[in-house]
Amino acid sequence: MEGLKYIHSIGVFHRDLKPENLLYSDGKLKIADFGLSKDFGRGTMPHTNYVSTRWYRSPEVMFRSNKYDEQVDIFALGCIMAEMFTGEPLFPGSSEADQLIRMSKLLGNPPSTWYEGNVMA
Repeated sequence: MEGLKYIHSIGVFHRDLKPENLLYSDGKLKIADFGLSKDFGRGTMPHTNYVSTRWYRSPEVMFRSNKYDEQVDIFALGCIMAEMFTGEPLFPGSSEADQLIRMSKLLGNPPSTWYEGNVMA
């Protein structure tokens, strides 16, 4: 969490957080593989609408939005933490459609008042 807080504080978001990109060494957990990271500090949008490993994608990325922020990393972190506690991935979808179904079953359907979500769907 501290590493994520740091990279966000300098205006960078990772966009592909997953267990495979977290490395433990010398008593520290380190964030690795910044191949999909992006500088959001300058407010540059739109972003690429296809990023991150499916099981850790936030709803807005699942809907292929190109307007998102560092919260996609926070969502991925929550998925990783749930997996650490349960020993199982939180949303192990076999496809994008299956992924969205699994997310809706656990989180509920997006509210009808979420205009951007309705436009993306």
